[in-house]
Formats: sequence, C-alpha cells, structure tokens
Amino acid sequence: ALRTAELTPMMVQLVAAGRGVAALPNWALTEYLDLDLVRAVRLGEGEGVWRTLYAAVRDGDERVPFIQEFMDTARALCFSNLSGIRRAAG
Repeated sequence: ALRTAELTPMMVQLVAAGRGVAALPNWALTEYLDLDLVRAVRLGEGEGVWRTLYAAVRDGDERVPFIQEFMDTARALCFSNLSGIRRAAG
C-alpha cells in the first residue's frame, strides 16, 4: 500500500513506528537522528542524491535592500545551522 504525507513530523512518526520509509533531506532529520527515532541511509551510489534549492524574486526586486538582507541572512544561517548541505556549483 502507498500512503503519502506532506508533513515531516508525520513522515518521521510513520518511519519510527516501522510503518514505512521516507525520502527527506538530511538537514530536516537532524533532531530526529539525535533522538535515535530514525536512521538515515543514502539514496543511490557514492555521494547519494543532491538537489539544488533556489530562491526566486520578481524582476528588479533582487536589488531591494530587504530582499538582499533576507538572502544574506538565509545564506549565512543555512550554512551555519543545517547539517549535510553544501554550496551549489557555479
């Protein structure tokens, strides 16, 4: 049977209860891994599966000060607080 869930805590609860598997980014699992609720394994061979996340803004808004500040803050906090991420090539 296939069951879909959109909320990370619900997915983790199903996996922790032995009711399935889930494919989630490593950074979303840190607290659950620390509590030994689930175990993480890589998908695929070698380094596993990597995806690039993008931020989109309307044309011209990339120079708006609060947008620039938001992007700088997001970049800094992501790389200082999330485990298992890396900068995109290019």
